Amino acid sequence: MDRRLTSTFNTSAVISYVHRRRPEAVAGLLEGMDELTGLEPRRVEEVLTHRSGWVPIDAFSELLRRARDDIFADPLAPYSIAFEAMAFNTWGPLKSLFIRLVGSPANLARGAPWLIHRFSRSIRSIKVTDLTEDGCLLHVTWHENPCLSHINCQFTMGCLAALPLCFGRHPASLEEEACFFQGAPASLWRMSWVHLPYRERLKTMLYGVNARRARFLVDSLNQHVRQVELLSLESRQMAEALAQEQERFRILSEQSPLGLAFLDHQGNYLYTNPAFGRMFGYTPEQVPDGRSWMALAFPEPARRRQAAAAWKAYLATSGEGLVRERIFRVTCAGGEEKDVLFRSVGLAGQRHLVLMEDITARLAAEREQQRSAARLRAVVEGSPDSILLVDGAGKVIMANRAAAQLLSGGLPPQGKPWLDLLPPERMAWGRDLMEWVARGKVAREEVELPSGGRSGQSAFELLAVCLDPELTCLSLRNISHRRRLDEQRQEAARLAGVVELAGAAAHELNQPLTSLLASSELMLMYDQTEDLKRQARRMRTDALSLAELVERFGRIVRYETKEYLPGRNIIDLERSARVESRPPRNPSTGNG
Repeated sequence: MDRRLTSTFNTSAVISYVHRRRPEAVAGLLEGMDELTGLEPRRVEEVLTHRSGWVPIDAFSELLRRARDDIFADPLAPYSIAFEAMAFNTWGPLKSLFIRLVGSPANLARGAPWLIHRFSRSIRSIKVTDLTEDGCLLHVTWHENPCLSHINCQFTMGCLAALPLCFGRHPASLEEEACFFQGAPASLWRMSWVHLPYRERLKTMLYGVNARRARFLVDSLNQHVRQVELLSLESRQMAEALAQEQERFRILSEQSPLGLAFLDHQGNYLYTNPAFGRMFGYTPEQVPDGRSWMALAFPEPARRRQAAAAWKAYLATSGEGLVRERIFRVTCAGGEEKDVLFRSVGLAGQRHLVLMEDITARLAAEREQQRSAARLRAVVEGSPDSILLVDGAGKVIMANRAAAQLLSGGLPPQGKPWLDLLPPERMAWGRDLMEWVARGKVAREEVELPSGGRSGQSAFELLAVCLDPELTCLSLRNISHRRRLDEQRQEAARLAGVVELAGAAAHELNQPLTSLLASSELMLMYDQTEDLKRQARRMRTDALSLAELVERFGRIVRYETKEYLPGRNIIDLERSARVESRPPRNPSTGNG
């Protein structure tokens, strides 16, 4: 750390300036100064505000930086700090007399090089050129020090600007033409002051300057400035907050999909957002008040009177802070009609905030949903099958008309378990069925249930589908008639088989029997032995044919028919009694 020193006059100037304008920031200004100055924390403020001591120059530079950047955020703060410090400084009787005897800023500028050499620890040298009675050019060369910067230039310029006050003149004006810390060989400051006539200078020399009065005025001015700054800060904060609220309201109103309008107690529109115009197509000029709105939105006189009466009653009941809702069918600028939900909120001063939402599509969807629900209910109620809706606990929550008619006394009332329909021995089966369906399966089973309050049971086909975890649909279809039809169909099939078999038997047996009868008739007519033997052989052949037919009847293994007469079939004995021939045995296999 560089140990070059500077007068505590400089540090006290910074602290007092901050204390007058930002008392709450003094603690932050002095934070960590004990490490930079090597002082005990409790003595930091005491030493830095005493004007007759010396402290490291880096501590002074850090105070200046904090005041300029962190506290005031003002690049000219170092200049103002130095100016007020010089203006408020009480020089004492000897110094005051010396300054009076010097007589003018020009004479003081002539002695500046010696004063800088004697008292300054940061400026290496100062040279005065172009010296006149009302100004000069100062060439300032600084010491090479990492703590020094352009901030120190500003502080020194503030000190020089306050020097003419010691002679009863206006502050000096300084213009920086070059800066040592920006690469120039030296800092060049052009200083000018007000030239006073000889009489005025003599009066100043005799009476001096009323520094106490000047300090009182400056202190009063500083207090006023502080109040103005506080008020300005509060006003700025309020203005920023108001601007933020206005921006939020603007974004909310302009980007809202809902129409928005403010109305006064006379029904005049104070504000409408863009969604209002997009929704209805009317411009603010077309609807300045409620009467104009009614004329456009309800062109038919009867509807307009009805809507006006309803709107007045609607607004009359919407007190401050209360929300009222009502749906009106409104005619838009293009001629189309929309169903609009109006929400009115009563505000202070008998004003109203009205929100408008186009619910035309929603109402149409609700009506379509109601029609779909009615159609679905009609389908369910008109279904010949018994349909039950069962909740997750297995209790009936809805039953259609067919269920009530078909099951009558056996149907459990709503809120009762559907398992009450089953016989006691099928209860466990019913619970297993519900667990199976709850896993996303579809169950189709046949079950015997009491039907129509009559004694006995009927067969039902049970279809169970889980619609969601808490809803299962059970469909019961009476299949007793289907069973009877199946039995009749099977009986008819058996009868048809018998008929076809009888037809085949009659067809196949008719020819051998006819031949037998003929042979027997001939045998009665013949006397010769050869003739009788020939007929006997023929009868034996016919008998063998009958035996073969009987054997075929015994070998029937399939049902094959053939057309006997148009529209009438008989069993095809050849194909029905055919035995698949076995493949010839291969001697090489060794089978006998």
